[in-house]
Amino acid sequence: MKTKAWLFLVLANLFWAGNLIFGKSVTADFPPIWVAFIRWAIAAAALIPMAQLIEKPNWRKVWRANWGMMLFLSLVGVVLYTLLTYTALQHTSSTNGSLINSLTPAVMIVLSVLFLKEKMTLMQGAGLILSFLGVLTVLTKGHLLGVFRTPYNEGDGILLIAVFLWAIYSIISKRAQHLPPITFVAFTAFIGVICMIPLLFIQPLQTEHITALGVTGVIYLGLFPSIGSFLFWNQGVKELGPGKASITMNLMPIFTAILSVLTGQQLLASQIVGGVIVIAGMLLSANLIKRSDGDRIKRVNKQQTGVI
Repeated sequence: MKTKAWLFLVLANLFWAGNLIFGKSVTADFPPIWVAFIRWAIAAAALIPMAQLIEKPNWRKVWRANWGMMLFLSLVGVVLYTLLTYTALQHTSSTNGSLINSLTPAVMIVLSVLFLKEKMTLMQGAGLILSFLGVLTVLTKGHLLGVFRTPYNEGDGILLIAVFLWAIYSIISKRAQHLPPITFVAFTAFIGVICMIPLLFIQPLQTEHITALGVTGVIYLGLFPSIGSFLFWNQGVKELGPGKASITMNLMPIFTAILSVLTGQQLLASQIVGGVIVIAGMLLSANLIKRSDGDRIKRVNKQQTGVI
């Protein structure tokens, strides 16, 4: 098991859980496009000197060799995904957002099977289903059939589109594994900021609505979900692949519940039970990955020695 890669993915989802909570409150102060723009402007301002200091890339060479892929990933993962998420949070709750985001692993695995020819075994499917049941336990407070009685709105539909965009981003970003990770995220953040400038005129900023809490929230979004989550997520996908990495996204509702408690909400028994189920599902999938890698090595060794 690649422990560091799994830890990176867990931290990425922890920061994204904060993105749902802060994102919901920040959109009361800033229009969605301004939230997305300021968030990624902060990230780009921090990432570019960080990349230069740590990785010392040849920026012009990286751009010339990868401009098409980075432009596409910037539009999908930075501009469209972020803008759709904050637009959706104006119309739906963080809880509904967590529920819909929990569909991401299934979407990513299906797309990985279709386009990357990855194989989904019975055990991996079982781990995915178990994690999803844990998510439903948390979100429905132990009443699993309650998912069918959840009221949905236009925000939920927008989030569904965002889920597909994030799945596509994660799959395509696998092709960027040859790039230095900080440089890659710095480039996509900078390109995304430039692409969002014309959109700022569509949703004018009302400065009289801005509060200290809103400013704090935007700073959080610029540092943790933008820098931390993207760096950790890209590294995790690089090590494990998008299908396997997507299992950890079922932790996001669990972290959302925990952060809600820290902001004064009550922790329910169903949230504890659901969290245990989610982690059990992740461990099942992780053990499968270790077993599969070992079996593959054994098969290679047998082939090299002439044994089938």
